[in-house]
Amino acid sequence: MAKKIIGIFAVVFVISLFAACKTPLTKNVINDIGIDDIDRFQYYISEELVLTATEKIREPNIDKRGTATIKESSFRDIIIIGNNTKGILMSKREDENGLLILEICFEEKASDSDKTITFRQDGPGLEHNFYIVYADQRRRIVQYGDREYTAETRTGERALLKIRVKKSEIEKERIRRVKGRKVEN
Repeated sequence: MAKKIIGIFAVVFVISLFAACKTPLTKNVINDIGIDDIDRFQYYISEELVLTATEKIREPNIDKRGTATIKESSFRDIIIIGNNTKGILMSKREDENGLLILEICFEEKASDSDKTITFRQDGPGLEHNFYIVYADQRRRIVQYGDREYTAETRTGERALLKIRVKKSEIEKERIRRVKGRKVEN
């Protein structure tokens, strides 16, 4: 008498997906993803950045009566880089302390590739964020293309560099229940 082996097989898949979120860039994040891919990251800044350059024009003159006149005017060039503005890596290097420096371009035209914002790792190690680098820290001056701009954020904090990271975890499980097997005589 042939006995049948009765078994119940079940395979369960559990998939956890997290929405893509902007994560502050650290060397730890770079190492997790792979340093070879750093050129392919899509970069963002932590908050809206407003760059302002003011050019003052002074025109002294003497009128027909011999009166000295001075005409002063100013021109403001304002550039706004929002926190959702996409940027690409233009160059990377290390400073004398071994800290990684990244130059990010947010401009859409290839002809404006020299207009970059420089970010540097805030300290040695894996967990330090990349913050904006000022040419003059006290006045918050950045070099942007061939001009100097004052860089301001709404909160007054230094902007930091972020990338979008999408994580997914897949857990597989197999459950099997067997009924057993009787001895055959």
